[in-house]
Amino acid sequence: MPNPLFFKSLAVVGGVSVAAGAAIGIPQLLSNRGQTISELIKTRNPEKRLISSPSLEDSDWKKSWEAYRKDNKGAVKGKDTFQLPDWSGPISEAISDGVNALQSLLNACSEKSNQKVLPDSKLYKDVLSYCTRGTLISDLIKDSGKTALSKTASVDTKEWKDAWERYRLANKSSSTDVWGVNTFSTVKENANQSPPEDFRTKCETHLKSSDISNLELLERVKNWCTVEGKL
Repeated sequence: MPNPLFFKSLAVVGGVSVAAGAAIGIPQLLSNRGQTISELIKTRNPEKRLISSPSLEDSDWKKSWEAYRKDNKGAVKGKDTFQLPDWSGPISEAISDGVNALQSLLNACSEKSNQKVLPDSKLYKDVLSYCTRGTLISDLIKDSGKTALSKTASVDTKEWKDAWERYRLANKSSSTDVWGVNTFSTVKENANQSPPEDFRTKCETHLKSSDISNLELLERVKNWCTVEGKL
């Protein structure tokens, strides 16, 4: 006659095996769900970019730190959004802008942007709020494989001269040039010259623009303020 204790032992062992399998499998299953926040931002919120500057004095980090402090003004230590180790607790004084961010905020953003989440998760929304800036035309230029020209380069470089020549030829026959460059009317007949400083300033301004839905502006900046590939 079969021993009933034998079957009870099998049941216990089987139960432990199932429980152990669930304990191992569930976290693994959850870790495979979703995408990293950094990848999600590219597809779900292309108008945003993770702040990449390592400087606590960066203007985008300063804005994020201001927003973080305002949103967590009443939070006690350990209860702020990212549970920053050096969060000191509720803020009673007025929150001013232009204050350098804490390194712990940069660290939290770097760590959390690599976590896998679903798009509607709170963590994803928090990272969007405190770890990103607006996408600029310069970001789209970089994504396209082109390199934006910089005013730190000499005005006499071939790249700047070629860019100005493209602009000059595109606007030469018009009564007014598209970007209203100072002195354009007096230099538009002169080929293969260094660009006026105002033209370089216009490029710099447009490259920093967040008007990324303006396809006409984007195309003009690509044509007149960039070079193919990397310098």
